[in-house]
Amino acid sequence: MSYTGFDVERLRTFAVHLRRTGSSVGDLRRDVAAVLDDAERALRGRPATSSPALRRTQGFLPWGLPSSLAWSLPEVAGSIERRCDHLEACRVLFEDGHHVHAHLAFEDAPPPDATTVQDALDALRGLADLDAGINGNRDDLRRIADLLAGLTAAELDLFLDDASADDLRAFGDAVADTSDSGWSPFDHNGLPVGERIALASTLLSLAGPTHLDDVASAFPWMTPGFDTTDVFLDGANPQTGEDASGITYGVPEGPLFADGVSSTDVYQGRLGDCWFIASLAASTQMDPDLIARNIRENPNGTISVRLWDRDGTERWVTMTRELPLADDGTPLGAHGDGELWPAYYEKAFALLYEGDKGGAPDGKDGDPLYDRSEQGTYGALEWDWTEKAPPYVSGNESRGLDVSFEDVQSAFDSGSPVIVASSDDKDDVPEHLQAGYFGRHVYYVTEITDDHVLLANPWGDDYEPLRLTPAEFEAHFDSPQAIDLGGTP
Repeated sequence: MSYTGFDVERLRTFAVHLRRTGSSVGDLRRDVAAVLDDAERALRGRPATSSPALRRTQGFLPWGLPSSLAWSLPEVAGSIERRCDHLEACRVLFEDGHHVHAHLAFEDAPPPDATTVQDALDALRGLADLDAGINGNRDDLRRIADLLAGLTAAELDLFLDDASADDLRAFGDAVADTSDSGWSPFDHNGLPVGERIALASTLLSLAGPTHLDDVASAFPWMTPGFDTTDVFLDGANPQTGEDASGITYGVPEGPLFADGVSSTDVYQGRLGDCWFIASLAASTQMDPDLIARNIRENPNGTISVRLWDRDGTERWVTMTRELPLADDGTPLGAHGDGELWPAYYEKAFALLYEGDKGGAPDGKDGDPLYDRSEQGTYGALEWDWTEKAPPYVSGNESRGLDVSFEDVQSAFDSGSPVIVASSDDKDDVPEHLQAGYFGRHVYYVTEITDDHVLLANPWGDDYEPLRLTPAEFEAHFDSPQAIDLGGTP
């Protein structure tokens, strides 16, 4: 195995020089500061330099040059040394007949350990022979999950080289099957949603280029279905009439971000999940940095989004880049104006959300084709309540407000994003509001003063915001929620 371009000994020597230079930064700073002090005395107190970087040397500040080199150079040196250790361990493994993909060989991670990999393989292969007993298989699955989650990227690559597709799929099926065996009232099978999503996400984010498809195939439930959505069943969104045909999974065109992040980037699309999209857009409006903190693109091309599960536990949900697309190549659901981050937020939420209790468009209540409880699908996101999404977006329970203009104004002015729902009946809505008012729909507040409130439609900026007086707001909207972004890292 050849690693062209890596001379480990020279890299290690370079790391030693970086450490040495970092340790001498204090002397350099003192010498520069002494020269500047002497110059200022000669200039009778006038500044000797106008350079902010040089002036910082006269007070030992931990940021800026050269002070920051005291910690940054040793940190870089440590990374180089760890990568060299990792590379040399991969070389030894190769000589013993094991293969780590070249993309993973120079990782900043502990050296791969063949014994750790073999322990994980033995546990996976032993799954079929497990006798779960009266307590179910959850404890055994957690033991295997812990072994897999503890693998480094290189170790996972070695593991996947030897693991069979059948064993991987059997494990993926087992962790998703939480059904009661019927043998005991005390058995616990499978892994809870948050745990299994976290495990699959870890493996998807670490998988090398030759094995990413193997991991995705082992956990097919990490691709949320769309065949129970209204637009799939009826060919169109029942409120907007926006249609779609030829829906299939594919990789969309476009970047994750374009020209920063704004609430106006968010378009609901053809799914009936206004309650989630309004929550996302409202939170983005109040804290645009929230999105940048909570979404990332991994080296293997997967996308990770940070949400919180129903128990308030932080979960990084990792997905492949595929999305449900209409036959024109556009995302079926949420999307941006030429950017894709809203679509991946929605996909992550579809995987993690556990609060669906049914719900259907007008005239379909009670129809099991539409009105049913689901988990892990896009259908689970349609037709729900204003209080359901905010805890998943922010990690905090939202605060239900009275249908009071004054309460909504107070919450919004204090920095809380606010979402509200329209009533079912549009008949008594004033004529000047009719064009922008849609029943059973969730909007979000963008502006509020003593005499009016502006409500934006999550369908996008093609729809003019509703401008309402306090009386109109209280007459035609209900279920306001103040989203708590406080403490969201």
